Amino acid sequence: MKTSHRLVFGLILAAYALLAVTYSIVTPIFEASDELWHYPMVKTLADSGLRLPIQNPADQQTWRQEGSQPPLYYFMAAILTSGIDTSDMDRVRRINPHADIGIIRPDGNANMIVHPLTGDSERRGTVLAVHIARLLSVALGLGTVLITYLLARELFPDQPYIWLGAAALNAFLPMFLFIAGSVNNDNLSNLLGNWLTLLIVRLLKHRNQPPIRTYMWLGIITGAGLLAKLNIGFLIPIIALSLLILSLRLRSIRPILIGGLISGALTIAIAGWWYLRNYQLYGDPTGLNVFLDIVGRRAIPANAAQLWAERHSFTQAYWGFFGGVNVPLPDAIYVLFNFIGLIGLVGTGAFILYTLIRHRWTLHQWLPPAVTLIWIIVTFVSYLRWTAETPASQGRLIFGALSSLSIWLAVGLTWWLPRITHVPVLTLICATFAIVATAAPFNTIAPAYGLPDTSVLTCESESRTFAEETSIAEPRAVRGLELLCGTLITEQVRPEEYVHLRLDWRVDEPVTRDWSLFVHLVTPDGVIISQRDIYPGTGSLATTDLPADYTWHDTVSVWVPPAAYAPMTLDVVIGWYHLSTGERMTLIGAGDETLRVGTVELLPRASTDNIPNPININFANLAELIGYEISDLTPSAGNSLDVTLYWRRINPIPDDYVVFVHIIDPATLTIYGGSDAQPAAWTIPTSTWGDSAIITDTHTFTVNASTPPGIYELEIGMYIQRDDRFDRLRVVTADGGMANDYAYLSRVRVLPAESETTP
Repeated sequence: MKTSHRLVFGLILAAYALLAVTYSIVTPIFEASDELWHYPMVKTLADSGLRLPIQNPADQQTWRQEGSQPPLYYFMAAILTSGIDTSDMDRVRRINPHADIGIIRPDGNANMIVHPLTGDSERRGTVLAVHIARLLSVALGLGTVLITYLLARELFPDQPYIWLGAAALNAFLPMFLFIAGSVNNDNLSNLLGNWLTLLIVRLLKHRNQPPIRTYMWLGIITGAGLLAKLNIGFLIPIIALSLLILSLRLRSIRPILIGGLISGALTIAIAGWWYLRNYQLYGDPTGLNVFLDIVGRRAIPANAAQLWAERHSFTQAYWGFFGGVNVPLPDAIYVLFNFIGLIGLVGTGAFILYTLIRHRWTLHQWLPPAVTLIWIIVTFVSYLRWTAETPASQGRLIFGALSSLSIWLAVGLTWWLPRITHVPVLTLICATFAIVATAAPFNTIAPAYGLPDTSVLTCESESRTFAEETSIAEPRAVRGLELLCGTLITEQVRPEEYVHLRLDWRVDEPVTRDWSLFVHLVTPDGVIISQRDIYPGTGSLATTDLPADYTWHDTVSVWVPPAAYAPMTLDVVIGWYHLSTGERMTLIGAGDETLRVGTVELLPRASTDNIPNPININFANLAELIGYEISDLTPSAGNSLDVTLYWRRINPIPDDYVVFVHIIDPATLTIYGGSDAQPAAWTIPTSTWGDSAIITDTHTFTVNASTPPGIYELEIGMYIQRDDRFDRLRVVTADGGMANDYAYLSRVRVLPAESETTP
């Protein structure tokens, strides 16, 4: 390697290390992906002398599903931090119970834990242990960048710009840096998965019998990989195939027999015990059954349409999607990176076709690159299989093949250009990644976790100023929080829009519990059609931390559901409650638990169809609900209810589907009344619907007399009975997804049976 190449590569490694450490410092602890659960697994091993916990879905611990993961990373981090007193973890790791994990809201609320007003500046106890574990991750990420460089040299030995470009694309990938600066077992599995790919490539390049140490390294890294993450297991068939190919090429049984025995024995010796333990405890060598019981499965496994609809979160979380998958880069960055990625993908495909057609590589030359391409495909397919089972559409989950991906991205971006432009083009692209990666901690991550504005509060002239009765106190207290000003910013709203309000608060007297602010949108009948529950300061504050006279601004955004019944006037009601007990704070003097801060007009969607409550719910691209009407939003138990649905055909419907309308408790899935019938009381089967006809479909049913008073969802959908199956049509979302096979319309409040209310 020339001195200039060595120098550039050294600079890439140094820049990576500096950036990864920066990410590890700037990102508040427990705000990096699943670190909230990864670190408690480290702690429990450190506290127990590396004794693994037994997972029980009925008794979930602070490490949740991570206790079902292969333990090598956690062992390493536990050994490094075992001498630190982390008894303060519960105090440091204060969960924000309303955090919008995986959801982006205009009012923020991104933080998964509540941090002290002074931040995480104290480097001791749990905070110190987390940062030490993060440094371990940084070192493992450095190893991955090194592997990328070495693998590129093996595949393209005469093209140094590919070596350096691939290493830089890996090193300056914002999401890679973010994960590398966090406590996450992916950092070890990424290193070992890519390292094992390098070993397989080197194995296939042997023209003579490989030495015994080659097989030993294969076994050691495979065993370590299987103790790092389950996805490494998908490389085992590739290893076996590579040993077979080598035996055939050398016309010797030694690689497949001796190599297989040595590498296999070491793999089993290193990792076998953990898989045996899983089988003995859970009846599954992988432990995935318990993992899924804890993390949760999709209610309906994702089909191809749903997976395609989740492509945006996949690509975002490949380039850079921070926090709890709720702190994104600017949209323009994703557009740019997706464009670069698309060129790289098309360019790689063209390179493969061109090389095949022109016979530029012999079969022997093709084998090492083929391994990396196969590994990319296997990794992606296994990811699809996994995310179809449980929601996990994050591109970072394919970083086990990141070295191969970075190399082929570098190739695809440049090979078709004039040779003289290869270096400057790749340098420009890598510099772009480096600039974004450098800016992201300060421009994207840090601002997401800033404290609210605490400047002197003055009520603007258009604000509603609240009087003395707006002081709110805990039960049995005489002072507490005071609402200084309130501004209901939104006057009119439509379904799928937000109601925005600003609330300015002051602490009259410190409170003793952590209270949650709620904002309800309430119909004239008292039905809460939407609500926002949030910790103060858009999730960044805990009320027990706030001293007397502390002031802050709260900006709250409440989303109006797509099927909200309109038009009507909604009351905007606020209050405070204690999550674990349900107790509410009360207005001093008035004794009320809520404060009505104004009204907002809920308008229907614009429509040319002249039907009530316009809506658009697409069922499997066959039929769409374009409106609906309910005879009574507050029916009494035992009384009848009319629900009229307005349908239109999207495409010809070959079968006659049954429409169901249910009053359902979503918490228990108990149905308290409903109708299952073909449209228009069985008179207009779906197979007969015309192109543009609007089908009026009225369902009349009785609310069960035993229905407990309360608020319920009105659920609709379509199904057809085939033998003993009831096959429902899936709802198609605006992005093409098919997640659910039902839709909720308006909420209804069921009142007590009239006989119960008669004096």
